[in-house]
Amino acid sequence: MSEITDKEKHFVTPGKMRPSQIITTFGPGSIVNFEKDSVLVKGIDFWANRDNYIQKNHIYLQKITKKSKFMMPYVSDKNQICISCKSFPQWGYCTKNDCLLLQRHKPSPEKMNDRGTFFCKKHPWIPLLPARLVMTCKQGHLDEFPWAKWAHGSQKDPRQICADGELRWMGGRNSTSLGDYSVECSCGAKNSMNSSTSPDGIKIYFPDGSSEIQKCTGQKPWLDSEEECKVNDGGTEIPIGALSRSTSLYYSKIIRGLVIPSLCHPIIKYLQSEDYEKINKLSMFKKLSDEEKAQELLDSNPTWVEKNYSIDDVLSYMDLVTERPGVAQNIQTELDLKEIEYEDLKLHKTFDDTDVNKDLVIEDVELNSDEKKYFQDVRRLTLLTVLEVQRYFSRLTPPGDVPTGSKTEFNKMISKIEVNGTTIAGRKYDKNDWLPANIKKGEGIFIVFNDDFFKKFSNDFVNSRLKSMIKNKENFHEKSDWPSDDFVNEKYIFLHSISHLFIKQLARESGYDEASISERIYSSETMNGILIYTSSNGSGSMGGLVRQTDDGILNILTEALENYKDCSRDPICLNTEPSEMASNGIPLHLRQNGSVCFACLMLPETSCEYFNKMLDRKILVDIDNGLRNYLNHE
Repeated sequence: MSEITDKEKHFVTPGKMRPSQIITTFGPGSIVNFEKDSVLVKGIDFWANRDNYIQKNHIYLQKITKKSKFMMPYVSDKNQICISCKSFPQWGYCTKNDCLLLQRHKPSPEKMNDRGTFFCKKHPWIPLLPARLVMTCKQGHLDEFPWAKWAHGSQKDPRQICADGELRWMGGRNSTSLGDYSVECSCGAKNSMNSSTSPDGIKIYFPDGSSEIQKCTGQKPWLDSEEECKVNDGGTEIPIGALSRSTSLYYSKIIRGLVIPSLCHPIIKYLQSEDYEKINKLSMFKKLSDEEKAQELLDSNPTWVEKNYSIDDVLSYMDLVTERPGVAQNIQTELDLKEIEYEDLKLHKTFDDTDVNKDLVIEDVELNSDEKKYFQDVRRLTLLTVLEVQRYFSRLTPPGDVPTGSKTEFNKMISKIEVNGTTIAGRKYDKNDWLPANIKKGEGIFIVFNDDFFKKFSNDFVNSRLKSMIKNKENFHEKSDWPSDDFVNEKYIFLHSISHLFIKQLARESGYDEASISERIYSSETMNGILIYTSSNGSGSMGGLVRQTDDGILNILTEALENYKDCSRDPICLNTEPSEMASNGIPLHLRQNGSVCFACLMLPETSCEYFNKMLDRKILVDIDNGLRNYLNHE
């Protein structure tokens, strides 16, 4: 669909999506295949009915992203639209067997009926199927596949591109693989699709014996923009052909933030409300000193005085909300945010949000003497709120955590979800003060291990496997275009693996499926914890997860180790050696795990915070050297 304003009443909609999909799998810049058309989700500048969106504040996420708010797309009327999109790719082929004409259709449909959205120009009653390929590069640019060039540029019989030739999508009789298809022109030119997705680029041959690699066009159709695609040597990035349904076409970079006790305080909620925003705009209020402002707020909120809130309390929360001179604001990454969450959750053994629309309720779990050998704290979060925010996305390579404000080579690989400039048509869009988000409420279990737990559990066997995995990860990042994640170390692998083990076990007993449970790993020199929480908008908080702690957290762990000591792919899975992966010819991107597969510890994509990487079951279940052995002999 073309750009849509709030005043337009008539539009064609290809389908519907859930809020969680809009910032993950099908966010701005992604290709979504609906029943009757393939569309490209446009940038947030073009989204409609924003007054209906659900707004949420999270002061720490706001500091990291440098935005003032986050909004979850929502419409109250089912006939209203929310997300703007455009048909892409705009090439399609006729589904009539004796036609199969490959043709470019209009950018936007005039109408839609039960048969389809776009129709063949020779057979107006026959719908078109979207073309299978698009062209993209590592810098995220996206364009139509050069069908005419490809049809006439075969290595065996290159020909000049004809002016009036008709292209046809042929093949598919023997198999559905891309190599079984070809593009044929009415002039007799023909080229197989066999090498159309080569990582070396789209190579076009000419009748004079020369050839060239297709150059990147720098198109950003989701933003109606374009730019020059540059690399360090002065040329352009080599674009490749990619299947429009390929998952590598879109990797969303999501940052998550838990609503913690300090963010539920009445003072900070008021400082982020519309009432305070109105007061803060008054000229008389602006002239006051910070201390005078704090006193004024105390005087206007009698309940704060009843709760013994002081001027210092108000000033401390003003420090969080506003960047006052002389106040340090050192939070830049999600790891910084995790440090804050970890300390706040440890500090509050119990907590009950006093707001009508509660965000957080915490209950302490009393540990017995055996559990205290391994665990420092366990909390039941009978109600929690998690905010998921999309910052940017990448194509072909999963994104690392790159500060968007820094001028590094890695920023070229980041694709933005807002224009913040001028479109091809000359329309200017200013930088937005918001990012799209998804608000999830559920329940969770916060587990803190003793500070010396990992050190006591480790041995030569465990350390050897973990060091080999770290080396494999570093080798991969040396070859890729993203910086290495510094937070991933031996402790992280252990906590990540044991987190997956807990999720697997809790899914068996709690009533939630694995896809509805997520993890948050707290790993650093000062952190030794995990948060297991429900993440499904539909499931909500039913209590099934937190009730599992009634049987004791140690019992859950020992049962999990027993249940997952075997895998249906054993002994192949369990005997996988990270140190031997390179010599066994395993590709670099598949060397970032130890003994793990989807039959044992791997989880659905929505549940894992690190792409199902850096996991090892053997360090947990090995009867001689793993965690199972350590617990049995303690």
